[in-house]
Amino acid sequence: MVRLRTVNSLSGGDRQAVANLLATTRAGGCARLTEAAHSHHPVQPVTMTIAETIPDSDHSIVGYAQASEEADGYIIDSAADDSAIHAQVVRELAAKLPTDVALTWWTHECHDTASVAASLGLRPQPRRLLNMSRSLPIEAATDTVKTRPFVVGRDEAEWLRVNNAAFIWHGEQGEWEPATLSRRISEPWFDPAGFLLHERDGHLAAFCWTKVHNPPTLGEIYVIAVHPDYHGLGLGRSLTVAGLRHLGSVGSTTAMLYVESDNTAAVRLYESLGFTVTHTDLAYQNSRK
Repeated sequence: MVRLRTVNSLSGGDRQAVANLLATTRAGGCARLTEAAHSHHPVQPVTMTIAETIPDSDHSIVGYAQASEEADGYIIDSAADDSAIHAQVVRELAAKLPTDVALTWWTHECHDTASVAASLGLRPQPRRLLNMSRSLPIEAATDTVKTRPFVVGRDEAEWLRVNNAAFIWHGEQGEWEPATLSRRISEPWFDPAGFLLHERDGHLAAFCWTKVHNPPTLGEIYVIAVHPDYHGLGLGRSLTVAGLRHLGSVGSTTAMLYVESDNTAAVRLYESLGFTVTHTDLAYQNSRK
């Protein structure tokens, strides 16, 4: 038997139970949480609906949905192994939100998502994100480039300049502010040793920011970019290899990343390095978006 409850914050037990749920749903269930959704330092109000087993002596959470309030509406993320529970938590959460605001639901491309979205008046959007993964360690490669770790308190301004120039076309990643970077640096997973910078002529040319998950057997190419002035030099491939080597050196046995499906050059690069698509994430929105 499953019961639902809606909360505005997670207790320590809830947070760990949600983390356990995400660890299992990565293997094939429906789970998609944006960075803001699982941040330890949220800056926007959130509402969460939790599905848990009864009795709950083992604090087993089997479904989770979260709505984060942003400037242009609410973003819903969700996770569940069971499709019926998945639909249940998303519908329950949506019912708790104002009816006159823009709503976006990011989710894996699972068999039940289209029908759930339609029942909530949400339509599929063109944007699709590919989650790609490969095993580690990476085989010996000739792609070598000199890097150094990010230095907190010194490299923030230069990194923001390069990041925002590289992602000027991207509405989310290309608009980072000092506070955005500061929040990421304060997350418990942050490790400057895995934040690799490559410089040329005294300027930051490219970077590969890695992230080790819990459990640490999963590592992520979190953000990677090359400043437009240094395109065409093969730095994207070299920095990816550097990031994969770092993740392998700290014990990760699988590497993953997200990439826009229409970024053909990046997808081909990652495929050439042994990445394959694990799942596709897509967005559904209402007409007020």
